[in-house]
Amino acid sequence: MTAPTRKKPVNSRAKGANGERELAKVLTDLGYPARRGQQFRGGAESPDVVCESLKGWHIEAKRTATCQMFSPATLKNWMEQARRDCGGRRMPIVIHRWNGARDWWVLVMPYARPWYWQRLDLFLKVERELQTIWGLPE
Repeated sequence: MTAPTRKKPVNSRAKGANGERELAKVLTDLGYPARRGQQFRGGAESPDVVCESLKGWHIEAKRTATCQMFSPATLKNWMEQARRDCGGRRMPIVIHRWNGARDWWVLVMPYARPWYWQRLDLFLKVERELQTIWGLPE
């Protein structure tokens, strides 16, 4: 009889880094050259993913095992982190994908307006207009 196999513990830092690299590649493939940010610095100058074409946005990448789009506690934590880390200079967004999902989803959090989810490809089609409407740096 063989011993039961144990699941390997998840290294959350490595998992987060993999998600950030995956999102940077997806953005680059969609025509928005991107790279992973400098997480060791923290704060407004180091979003999870840096994309010069989206410099009015502070990007927090969240890659999870299951969909967290409708988890109030998780969303609250993500939104607080994104708002805190953006330093008020950029509009915070959380870009989320989970295992088995094909698409990345963007949580847009405009100040003094309701937040909403939008598929990444659709967000990229209108983000310039949103930057202009909300007076974000270009």
